[in-house]
Amino acid sequence: MKSLLALILGLVSSVSVFSQTADTRSMPADFRSDNCTLFPNGNYADCCVAHDKDYYFGGSLKERRASDKRLRECVRSKGKGWKHKILADGMYLAVRLGGVSFLPTPFRWGFGNKWPRKSPEKPKIENVATP
Repeated sequence: MKSLLALILGLVSSVSVFSQTADTRSMPADFRSDNCTLFPNGNYADCCVAHDKDYYFGGSLKERRASDKRLRECVRSKGKGWKHKILADGMYLAVRLGGVSFLPTPFRWGFGNKWPRKSPEKPKIENVATP
């Protein structure tokens, strides 16, 4: 009985792994990054480019927060001392405030999508009679 319960719990917990789709988004050929928008470029420019790629596609608010945190941690990891920490925290604050999706800026969350971005339509639920 315990073995059966463990097997069922293992299958249920792994269902989400099997249901995930591969991230097939690819950057368009004309994608350009200006490295660290409105910040001086330093040895952390690769962090900014990765952040720009996240911002190009956009996504959920949770994904945006995670992208902004990755930027902050990446910039912090590029140098020791208080300067990189202050720079990273400043960049984090700037992208949190300035990267909102509802402004028509070229650096907004989801800037690769047309603006104004329309919410996806909710699927229509049809009443299906069961026999």
